[in-house]
Order: sequence, then structure tokens, then C-alpha cells
Amino acid sequence: MFTKIFALALLVCALSFNVRSQETVTNGAKTLDDNKIVSAKDAAKNALNVGAKMPSFSLKDLSGKTIESVDLLKRANLVVVFYRGSWCPFCNLYLRNLQKNLAQIKAAGGNLVAVSVENPDNSLSVAKKNELAFTVLSDPNLTVARKFGIVYQMPKETDELYKSRGLNVAEHNQMEKAELPLSATYIVNQKGEIVYAFLETDYKKRADPQVIIETLSKIKQPSIKK
Repeated sequence: MFTKIFALALLVCALSFNVRSQETVTNGAKTLDDNKIVSAKDAAKNALNVGAKMPSFSLKDLSGKTIESVDLLKRANLVVVFYRGSWCPFCNLYLRNLQKNLAQIKAAGGNLVAVSVENPDNSLSVAKKNELAFTVLSDPNLTVARKFGIVYQMPKETDELYKSRGLNVAEHNQMEKAELPLSATYIVNQKGEIVYAFLETDYKKRADPQVIIETLSKIKQPSIKK
């Protein structure tokens, strides 16, 4: 499996996404219309941002256990990182970077979770390959990513190029369309309020772990002495 994933990863290093789109409005965020296209640029513009409430979710972890967002928020302020998949070398590098900073993230009062459309088996391979000690969740059909408004459709020419190099994104993600989430990062306080949002159209750019740590430190609740 690792060999196949590595081979698929090689094709994305020099690619970028750039396509025009239209969207419809619902509950404060733009979502896909079945007959229209949403680009990465539009998703970044219309996604949930600072001040919005994080949509509740229920997703499975690597073991198939259902994880509820309400339970995650009970533990600490939440850092939600969306990544494209095991085939994306930039995603793997970033996840490893987060792992290196995990102790500091926890010390700053953060509970880190990473989310992708891939099934638990592929998510498990990501966690093992990158030696991740934080929660990795599977988001079938990008259902949760859609609630955040960060899903975009790949341009046809880019999709065809990926296919020519051996990666059928729709098939890999077990979806009808070639769709991906922005490589977004959200920090959510325990009231469920988004206090930080990294929404970047360039998948090679990710939220700086030090910025995440600094933001968490600012909203960290003081310890309650018993």
C-alpha cells in the first residue's frame, strides 16, 4: 500500500488548482450546487471563518470508533486540520510537522484532530507512516468539510492530468466527483466558536504550528484549583 501511495504522491508536487465557479448560499457558508462548479478560491472566500460556530460532527477514527465533536470540545480547545489525503506529499510533511509540535500544542491547551475524506484503512496508513499520536478522522463524501464550506471541485483538466499519472481522485475517495477540501486549519474554543481560520487556496501553504500554539495560548483557560 505504501508503494502505491508513494507513487501517487509523486504526481502532485508541481500541480495547482485554478478554475472559475459559482455557488449557492446556505446557513452562512457557500455550498456546492450539483450543476455548478466551486473553485478553491471560491471555497476560501465563502468558507466558515472567525466568529462562526463550528458545525457539530460525528466521524470514525482509525479503529472505527465514532468520535463526537461535542466530546472533543469537552476536553480542550480544538484544532481541526483538514488534509487532502495519503497521496499528498505536502499533507504528509505537514502532519509530521504537527506531530513534532504536538507537545507544545497540548501544553497550550489544544486538542488536535486531522480530518480527510479517506477511509479508516488509508487514514491508519497515514498515521503509521507519519508516526502520528493525535486523532485522525475519516470524513466520507466530505460531509463535514461541506459543513465548513471548504470543498471545491477539481478543474477537469487537472483531474485528467491526475488520472494520466495514475490517480483518479473521485475513485480513490469513493465519490462521484473529483472534489477535495481546502488544506484548512481551524481553532475552536470550548464554546464552539471559531477563533482562528487558515483558508489558503495553495495546498502547499499550511497554518504555521507556532501561530496555532500562540493562538491556543491566548485563549487557554486558567487551571481551576480544587
